[in-house]
Amino acid sequence: MITTTTDNLEGFKIVKYLGVVIGYGDDPDDALEDLIDIAKNLGANAIIGIRIANELTTEIISDENYAVPELTYYAYGTAVVVEKVEKK
Repeated sequence: MITTTTDNLEGFKIVKYLGVVIGYGDDPDDALEDLIDIAKNLGANAIIGIRIANELTTEIISDENYAVPELTYYAYGTAVVVEKVEKK
């Protein structure tokens, strides 16, 4: 799987856009791994425009009557099918 933060790939032509994909995880690597798995399941061989963000959330533990802060990471990008461009 080719992954990039850019919107195009030098030496490749985008032949099909499969849409925006989002992966989630407890750390950036987990989120990126989830993103790649989702894109592969769509039939993509590349993801362009990858960004990683995080969000602080809280989980309410009702039995204990307190909240636990959690940091969730998101990796998102556009799943595409690319073909290598032949040099002439």
